[in-house]
Amino acid sequence: MITARLFVILCFLEMGFKPADLGKPVRVLLTGSSFVFFWSGGALLSWVVLPILSRRRMPKQEKKRHYQEWLQWGFRVFHDYMRLWGLTDYDPRKVALDLPDGPYVMITNHPTLVDVTAVMSAVGRPAIVVGNEWWKGEVSRLLELCGHIKGADGPLGAGSVAVQALERLAEGQPVLIFPEGTRSPKHGLHPFHRGAFEIARRAKVPIVPVFITADPAWLMKHQRWFQVPDRMNRMRVVNLPGVENEVPEDSSKELAERFRTLYQERLDAWLHEKRTSGMVRH
Repeated sequence: MITARLFVILCFLEMGFKPADLGKPVRVLLTGSSFVFFWSGGALLSWVVLPILSRRRMPKQEKKRHYQEWLQWGFRVFHDYMRLWGLTDYDPRKVALDLPDGPYVMITNHPTLVDVTAVMSAVGRPAIVVGNEWWKGEVSRLLELCGHIKGADGPLGAGSVAVQALERLAEGQPVLIFPEGTRSPKHGLHPFHRGAFEIARRAKVPIVPVFITADPAWLMKHQRWFQVPDRMNRMRVVNLPGVENEVPEDSSKELAERFRTLYQERLDAWLHEKRTSGMVRH
């Protein structure tokens, strides 16, 4: 009986049917199950996989790469889970970013709660400056072992973040920073902080600007997890068009202003394109 039901479900999925198409109440339940799946997976990695990996004898940097690979795999499975049910169509395996050899500072806008997992499931290696809330859950130990950086408030906290980021870059590990410091407002951007650009200047490494789109708006700042859109989310992670990966020479203030302008122009163009096609609502 169970096998027959599973076969029917797989047939529906193969034909393009997604459970999230059944309506908003179903999408709410599936969204909630996604976060339960995420934190359960984090607990599994932290309490089962990590102890096994920590017992293996290998150089520290090699072990760190193994941790990063496992975390990337976990984030991919998380996005696969949401894509299976029809909550999103994002597939990290189809992301093709132009990344330089060696260390770099990646910057990106921040439209949704799952931007971190979306980028890391596609790239894997960068150290992320992660908000404090991520360090209170089951994935905190894994974040630490992968070399990720705990965000902090105030001048002293910003200085600590910069020191750790420069250390990661010196070790050859890229760094991912959201220059807005928090999730973007709907169809807009916050001012860009100077930290990411100052770190790139001091380390003399390229800045890699990445552009994230989410249509319709989903899991934004101050939006509760159960406030789901009325259709599947279409999420994309691409290089910011028309911008080369360059080693910065201008001041961090000039860089922050220039890159925010570039992001705003690209965001406005994307919104205009979608509104013209009727796919983005005001």
